[in-house]
Amino acid sequence: MLGTALALMLTATGAAAETVSLDTLTKRQFISTANARCQWFDGPTTLALKAGLLQNRNAALNHGVAPATVYGALDRARTAAWRAECNNPALVKEVETMRGAYRGFVAQNRLSLPGLRSEWLADRTEQNLSKWRLVQYQQTGNVSMAFGLYGTLKGQNLSVMAQFNGEQPYAARLIVRDPKTRATGFINREALAVSAQMPKGLSRYDLSFAASNRRETQIALKNTPRVNLAGFTVDGKFAGHAEKRDTLRFDFPMNATVAIGKLDPREDVVVAFEFNNGTQYARFEAGDFVPGLVFATLPSPYGQ
Repeated sequence: MLGTALALMLTATGAAAETVSLDTLTKRQFISTANARCQWFDGPTTLALKAGLLQNRNAALNHGVAPATVYGALDRARTAAWRAECNNPALVKEVETMRGAYRGFVAQNRLSLPGLRSEWLADRTEQNLSKWRLVQYQQTGNVSMAFGLYGTLKGQNLSVMAQFNGEQPYAARLIVRDPKTRATGFINREALAVSAQMPKGLSRYDLSFAASNRRETQIALKNTPRVNLAGFTVDGKFAGHAEKRDTLRFDFPMNATVAIGKLDPREDVVVAFEFNNGTQYARFEAGDFVPGLVFATLPSPYGQ
């Protein structure tokens, strides 16, 4: 079963997301922990392995497995892994299979990581073009937004883009639960939305990252079919080109990604937009942000 672990971990298809196995989770944790001592994998493969393990943990939590059960299973796997024999023939065979799975995984161009209320989309195409590399889109009423990593494969910014009608925000802040003050977060099961009220579970004592700049751009903030220059999809259907609209962009410090990575996948990441007449709070789902980030930043097998 471990032989296909890496491939299953990071394929992120809807079918894979529906399968939650604590047995698989503990085996993946076992390999990941043992690798720290046995040094089977290189840096990128190790990152992919850890990201996939995190994705599998998130799937268990999203499907209602009690956190105590999930983390207890992971702790037992870590303890057992320190007694692993690095040259065990069965383990060595599984390691070689995982290396092959990694090569297949990293050759993918795009990835969809579904959550409970939204999804993260990762894109490794057109390496030198600035575009969304990891993004969560949101449409709330007449407000369109996107949050994630924007840039080339060599360098991205943690950004939010928004299209508001009427008055425009002059600044933005990213708000994330501070695990030092509260070990567990609030799971808000309400639909993602924009509100004038501070979202439940967050307060002024949590981490706040001010945007470094405010700029205007033109972009379509929605997940549209991929088309060629003539507007046709890969299966030959005409879809046209999504209309680009006036859009505000705010960039946040990249160290905020570390804070997001410490959240429960069911928690909210909040962007506070500052208007002259008050604050509007937009909620995004933490979800599989870290697995998506790893995929978007892994070395490309195709070179530059």
